[in-house]
Amino acid sequence: MFSPELVRDAFQVSNGEFGWTREQIPIVVDVLRSCSMGILGGELWWVGDGATVWSLIPQRHGPPAVYPWVTNRRPGERWPDFVERGAKDTLAAVERFPEPGDLPSDLAGRILYNLTWVSEAEFEKLVGKPD
Repeated sequence: MFSPELVRDAFQVSNGEFGWTREQIPIVVDVLRSCSMGILGGELWWVGDGATVWSLIPQRHGPPAVYPWVTNRRPGERWPDFVERGAKDTLAAVERFPEPGDLPSDLAGRILYNLTWVSEAEFEKLVGKPD
């Protein structure tokens, strides 16, 4: 579904999940939207320089944090409408997180965005509706 370049340039963990940069996310969202994939939500990852695994995001004040967002399908919502709303919610979350002042000024590494998506058939199986 994704171009070889987008896969190559992503951070990929052993279970196959991807972490993309803020700049890559609009492309990822466009691909998912064009394939009618509903984005259920996502989370931010911090990958320290040279690290092969992601971690919680260090904060300027307080313990490391998780930055998640969720898009739930509304009762009776048509699949194309859900796909579009999930895409918009994702782009808004990527613009919003992390907020200015959240991160230490000397934080090395990258903040990446991990998305969870499903096809309509996969969604129906998840919620227990017959095909």
